[in-house]
Amino acid sequence: MNDSSGFNRKSFFLAILFSLILLLSAGMISIYILADKSIKEIQILSNVFEAIDKNYHEEVDWDVLVSNARDAMFSNLDRYSSYYQHQQFEQLDEEMTGSYTGIGISVLSHEQGLLVMSVRENGPAYEVGLLTGDIIIKADSTELTNLNTTHSSILLRGKENTSVEIEVFRPSSNETFSLSITRKKIDFVHIPFAGYTKDSLVYIRLLDFDFGATADLEAALDSLVLQSDRKPKGVILDLQGNPGGLFSEARETANLFLDEGVMIVATDGRSTWKDVAYYSTDKDIIAGLPLAILVDQGSASSSEIVSGALQTAGRAILVGDTTFGKGLVQGFVQFPNGDGVKLTISRYYFADSTYLNDFDSTLNEIGHGLVPDYFFKKNRYNYFTREIENSFLLSKFAAIHQDALINDYSDNKLVDNWVEQFHSYVTSQETEIFSYRTELARLLTEITVKEKLSNQTKKATDELLQKSKSFDKNNFKSNAQYIKNRLIQIATQRKSGEYQMYNDVLLHTRKEIGFASQLLLETKL
Repeated sequence: MNDSSGFNRKSFFLAILFSLILLLSAGMISIYILADKSIKEIQILSNVFEAIDKNYHEEVDWDVLVSNARDAMFSNLDRYSSYYQHQQFEQLDEEMTGSYTGIGISVLSHEQGLLVMSVRENGPAYEVGLLTGDIIIKADSTELTNLNTTHSSILLRGKENTSVEIEVFRPSSNETFSLSITRKKIDFVHIPFAGYTKDSLVYIRLLDFDFGATADLEAALDSLVLQSDRKPKGVILDLQGNPGGLFSEARETANLFLDEGVMIVATDGRSTWKDVAYYSTDKDIIAGLPLAILVDQGSASSSEIVSGALQTAGRAILVGDTTFGKGLVQGFVQFPNGDGVKLTISRYYFADSTYLNDFDSTLNEIGHGLVPDYFFKKNRYNYFTREIENSFLLSKFAAIHQDALINDYSDNKLVDNWVEQFHSYVTSQETEIFSYRTELARLLTEITVKEKLSNQTKKATDELLQKSKSFDKNNFKSNAQYIKNRLIQIATQRKSGEYQMYNDVLLHTRKEIGFASQLLLETKL
C-alpha cells in the first residue's frame, strides 16, 4: 500500500538507503564494498536527502522529490525498465492471469509518446484500425511525449464502456489522425481458435504467452493431432500480433515441438548466474509434422523466442513479416510497501548465437527482428478502411442485415451487391461520424472555405472538388473485398461466436493462412 504522506515516503526511502549502507559496510568486506562506485553514490544520495530534510528553508513535498529522483534514475535505463506502484503491480497480475479493462494494445515508450508494439486481435483498438508501429501522441487532452510507459498506460485504462480519444501518428504514411476507442474488458483467452483447414492442416491461433498459454496449446494439439481420427498434414501456429508474455511459457511452448537435447534459448546477463541455457526435455508432441509459424511486426518477445528457437533448430518455417525485435528479458522486484521495479536483466540468444539486440542495446535499443523464411506482406488497412472502421458503420450495417449476410455467404464468398447496399447505407448515414473524402477533396474544401478566391479561381476549384468527390465512391469498389470480408466476419461473430467466425470466414479469407498452407504441403522439413 502506498504511503499517504510525504514524511512516510521520505522516511521509508531513507531507511532503505541507510540500512543498505550499514549492512554492506559491516564486517571484513566493508573496504571492498565502499570502494564500489554504486554504493558510494547511494551514500551520497542519502546524505543529500538528509541535508535537504534538515537544512532547506521551506517544507519539501517529498512525494514529488522522491518521484522525480526515481524517474531520473529510470530515464537512463532502457524503455522496458520502469518503476511500478502497487496498483500497477495489481494490474500486471490481472494481465498475466485473467483479464483487464482497456483498449487491447501493448506499448513501449517513445520520444513522441507511446509506440504500439502489438494490437490484440478483435480488441477495441483492433476494431478501429490501430496498427503496430503507430505512435499515440495524446490521450484525451494529455500529451504523452514526456510521460513514461507506466504513467501513459494508465491514461488508456479506465472503466468498461468509457471512451478515450487518442491522437495517433502513423510513420508508415506520415499522417496524424484521431480515433475514439471504447474501453472493453479484455478476457485473456489464449487460443480463440484451433481446428482444421480445408487442406487437412491444423491451424492454431495463439494470442499471447501469459500464464497457461502452453497448457492450452498442448491440449489443443492433443485433441487435434494425437487423439483425432484425422491425419493432419502439418501444423500452422499463428503468432501474428502476439506481444509475448512470460519467458517460461515461451520455453515450454518451444519444448513441445522439439525432441530432447535441443537448445531452445540462452540468456546472457550482467552476472554469470543469469547466464543460463535451456534445452528441450521431451519428445516432439506432433512427431515431426511440418510446422509453419505466422509472424509479423507485432510478434514480439516470447513470440520471437518460440519462432527463433524453432527456426534455428530447423523445426519450423517462419511465414509473414519481420518480427518486432525484442531480445531482452525483464525481471520484477517488489518492495515491502507494494511498489517495485521491472528491470532488464539479460539478453537472450539462440543456438546459432543470434541475438535480437546488439551488445549495447539495453540502453540504445538497437533491436533486430527475426527475418521470415517466406515473406508475406499484409495490407489490411488504408486510410479509407481505417476511417470506415472508426465510424462503426460496418458493425451497424452487419447487425441490421446479419441473417441475410450469412444466407448469402456461400463457397467462402459474399455476393458483390452487398458493397452497393453498404455504400447506399453509408451515404444515407453521412454525418460527422463518417464523411470520407480523399486528401484532394479535403484540401479543396478547406481552400474554398478559408481562402478569398477570385470568381474564376473559385469556379475552377469547385469543378475540381466535384471531380474529386466522384472519385470517392471508387474507394468502395477498390476496397470491395475488404468490405465483404468484414461484413461476413461481423455477422458470423454476432450470430455464432468467435470460434465459428474463424472456422467459417477467417480460415478462408486470410491469405497468409492459405499461403502458409501451400508452403507446408509443398515443403518437406
